[in-house]
Amino acid sequence: MKVGERDELLVRMDERVKTVFHRMENFETLFTNHLSHHETWERGMLTQLRWGIGILATLLGGVIAAMRYM
Repeated sequence: MKVGERDELLVRMDERVKTVFHRMENFETLFTNHLSHHETWERGMLTQLRWGIGILATLLGGVIAAMRYM
């Protein structure tokens, strides 16, 4: 390996190591934000599921009531 190639490789490796360590410093914040995102998403899904079940129950009740008075 030529000296210039070796120096370039060392510089690129150094940049990658710096990037990895910089990202590790921010990992706790990223992980916390990621968990918060999932919790928000789950709450939204539960709310949507409850509304959907409520609408279905209302429709079913209406159909049963309509069938009863026919």
